[in-house]
Amino acid sequence: MKERVKKSFSAAARKYGNRALLQKRAGKELLKRLNLIENPYPLLDVGCGDGSLTPKGALGLDIALGMVKEARKRWNLGVCADAEELPFKDSTFKCVISNFALQWTQIKRSFSEIGRVLRKGGFFVASIPVEGSLKTLFECWRETGSSLLLFKFPKEEEVFKGLKGNFELIEFERLNLKMEFKSSKEALKAVTEIGAKNPYGRGKRREVIKFLEIYSKNPVVEYRVFLFTAKKV
Repeated sequence: MKERVKKSFSAAARKYGNRALLQKRAGKELLKRLNLIENPYPLLDVGCGDGSLTPKGALGLDIALGMVKEARKRWNLGVCADAEELPFKDSTFKCVISNFALQWTQIKRSFSEIGRVLRKGGFFVASIPVEGSLKTLFECWRETGSSLLLFKFPKEEEVFKGLKGNFELIEFERLNLKMEFKSSKEALKAVTEIGAKNPYGRGKRREVIKFLEIYSKNPVVEYRVFLFTAKKV
């Protein structure tokens, strides 16, 4: 799955900034929380994408090399690495942020790594789309009768469990983000052209045609986002 994720997000890197509108809305809410933390540096942005929301002076990290290259075109520093195996020493950072990225990881593993590289008392601020995201799209796909496996967003319970032990949860909020489109193809582009393709592959042509017909009745893209601030204990 990771190789598909790397490939699809690298290929989508140049279009990401124009398509990732809901992701940016969540990111702006995340940055409001970051602004409440006094001097959060050294700061790591895990899953930084094209670096458009990475704060000045932070280190951006992404598993997709194409995204890292885009980030480096800005003023951001960029490292290509896996959130589940962070290439940093223990207690390196005062703050770690992540926007719309950790759903692609094993939550328990990536949270453990983030806890490892954070200093005691450091902050972890993240937005993660959880179960209920892309609900309409997924329901329309299931109506095709396809047996193709679909990506599963993590449950909120997984996020809570991932934080236990390493972090104290300070606050959290649930965001319901939604955009309506004129056609099913345009709605689908808003998902796939940022790199968020199904990591298990694509359905047969007849299934895709049927899906687009069903989805055209209500071409919306929605995300249920869990946004939180936690402190390393």
